[in-house]
Amino acid sequence: MRVFIALDVPPPWRVAASGAQRALRASAGAGTLRFVDPTLMHLTLRFLGEIDPPATERLQRALSHHVVPFELTLTLGPAGTFGPAARTAVAWLGIGGERERLDALVARVGNAVATADLADERRPFRPHITLARVHRSASPDDRRHIADAIAALDSPPASPSRFHELVVVRSHLGGAQPRYEVLSRHGASRHA
Repeated sequence: MRVFIALDVPPPWRVAASGAQRALRASAGAGTLRFVDPTLMHLTLRFLGEIDPPATERLQRALSHHVVPFELTLTLGPAGTFGPAARTAVAWLGIGGERERLDALVARVGNAVATADLADERRPFRPHITLARVHRSASPDDRRHIADAIAALDSPPASPSRFHELVVVRSHLGGAQPRYEVLSRHGASRHA
């Protein structure tokens, strides 16, 4: 099964992300972008890919031991992209707030992943909420245009939100949008 560990996105963030998507659609057009359904948005802490059910059970036990309790306040940041403009592949909203606490939580998640004997993430953690992905067929000029449109977006309201819980999610691919199934929750279930 395809699994990731994430923080659920609170409703004010979904509203802000929807507004950013509308502005991006108006300035960059929708033809070269695949927008993420706001109901599916999340802040990925660790993507694990394909793992088997026994490994998922080990992971859930390890998360219960290494991660909870936790509490942190995060905010939305300006929109951006990764890498050079001509290679833009993803439009996102950045994350601010208690970043040191978020990094500490990600480190504890990493310890749980190691305890569960799962592969470690090699990419650096760059917290963001994905707004859209660029179609593979987009030209470098299309990508530069999209990057310029993203850079010109107004920053969303910070919408400080308190997080007390992370989720282990199974992703079912196929169709226009993936389908997500929460396998377990770790921590208190509330947003402030």
